[in-house]
Amino acid sequence: MKTDFKFSNLCGTVYRKGNLVFTPDGNSIISPVGNRVTVFDLVNNKTETLPFENKRDIRRLALSPNGNLLLSVDELGQVLLVNYRKRTVLHYFNLKDKVRDIQFSPDGRYFAVGLGRTVEVWR
Repeated sequence: MKTDFKFSNLCGTVYRKGNLVFTPDGNSIISPVGNRVTVFDLVNNKTETLPFENKRDIRRLALSPNGNLLLSVDELGQVLLVNYRKRTVLHYFNLKDKVRDIQFSPDGRYFAVGLGRTVEVWR
């Protein structure tokens, strides 16, 4: 018997921590739900849970201005760099300190990470 199920939505969990991010077109909200990321389509009244997960609960999210890249940071400092349109993880890396905030630059070429009392700018 062959089954071809695809994970589409996470039920039974609630928003606890992290920030909410609007997509550039303003039609959707991206929200952390535990260690997963859920997209709420405000126009069509639908939700979708993205097919990747962090190791721990997500603390911060950042979406590039053009909507192509999504950064997801968990409590341990693991960062997932995700192609948001294709819903695939491109790269992951670890930060050594507690992440306070993460944001893309207006042109999307850089992102800044607030770690404790310092700010790191990545290209």
